[in-house]
Amino acid sequence: MSKKTTVLLLNLGTPKSPNVSDVRTYLFEFLNDRRVIDIPWLLRKILVNLIIVPFRAKGSSKIYQQLWTKDGSPLMIYGEKVKNLLQQELDENFKVELAMRYQEHL
Repeated sequence: MSKKTTVLLLNLGTPKSPNVSDVRTYLFEFLNDRRVIDIPWLLRKILVNLIIVPFRAKGSSKIYQQLWTKDGSPLMIYGEKVKNLLQQELDENFKVELAMRYQEHL
């Protein structure tokens, strides 16, 4: 049995859809990460949950709606294309995977 080397392509992530509720969930997950907003926990929770997410989700959703294609999130679409092209270039000893840090890998 031969061992395969996994090549992991990582990306920040994308909302599941451009709908306000999915954008809100994405922003909540992303901005509550202590590595993204590096301030004390309580201040980050107040800033993100009471100010940023409630006031930015709708506007961000409108922007995502402009970017979204019939096939979905451009970040996911092009990430999958890069994954598939890289897999074609590598031999059978490699397995290429795509992962998103925030939200689900669609």
